[in-house]
Amino acid sequence: MSELEMLRREIARMAQAVAPWIGQEEMQARYGVTGKTLLAMERRREIPTRVNGRWSRAEVMEWEARVSA
Repeated sequence: MSELEMLRREIARMAQAVAPWIGQEEMQARYGVTGKTLLAMERRREIPTRVNGRWSRAEVMEWEARVSA
């Protein structure tokens, strides 16, 4: 496992311990989009899907790591 991967996992673990869920506003700010665009991205599977109206922070971070690799 690379040092970068170890750092990503540690950051994900720490973030999940602090706040395991991401709300609509944070996701919009994270991707710089409106709510309507965020919904469209979700439907096109460009981002993970919500669970009970929120996103799992760990899932979003894992998805971002895969996409950026």
